[in-house]
Amino acid sequence: MEGIKGLSTAEVAERLGITQVSVRQLVESGQLTVTGRVGRSILLDTASFERLSAIGTRRGRAWTAKTAWAALALLSGQNPTWISSSEKSRLKSRLRRLDAAAVCSLARHKDRTFRYRATQEALDRLGHYLIASGAAAMRDESTAETFGMAGGGGIAEGYVMAGDAKALADSLGLVEDQSGNAIIHEVELVEPFAEGRAPVAAVAVDLMGSLATRERSAGKRVIEEMLHA
Repeated sequence: MEGIKGLSTAEVAERLGITQVSVRQLVESGQLTVTGRVGRSILLDTASFERLSAIGTRRGRAWTAKTAWAALALLSGQNPTWISSSEKSRLKSRLRRLDAAAVCSLARHKDRTFRYRATQEALDRLGHYLIASGAAAMRDESTAETFGMAGGGGIAEGYVMAGDAKALADSLGLVEDQSGNAIIHEVELVEPFAEGRAPVAAVAVDLMGSLATRERSAGKRVIEEMLHA
């Protein structure tokens, strides 16, 4: 497979310590991305593997988007009005038994994520359309202080409503790239963003999906602090 970019299912299975059947299930769930084929075999994107490897694989059904956002709102000190009081009580109880990696895994259906490569001009324009998250949220001083980070330059990441990512990509000339500098998260729910910004826990979870060790560590630390507050 010389010259072909990607990892085989056998390679990913060996590195993660799971079966090839489990690898295919991770592909079906969107946690691993197919980058090409060699004959009848699929090749998996290296960047998506690295992100999953850093977080770890967890068995069990992920939360629905509604529940995931409710959990992230609760961790952020907000009131998720889109779930009932009994659902809120059960969710609070469950959160007390989780760690940061589990929260990140369970919340994986909170959005649909698109990754692109963009010029600096396109990045600057894209930022105006997004509710900032991940490293891009560090442009806000209070958020940067919470995570002990600075900057946020050189990348655009944030949330839009479902259906908007492709339109933005087409208008700004973004090119699909799993290691790209433009990350767009599409969501169905408006309520979590009522304050005009992403819940802090969502920013933390998105940082945990970064390929940068420092960003992943900062996201994990903040989620752990919220879980034990």
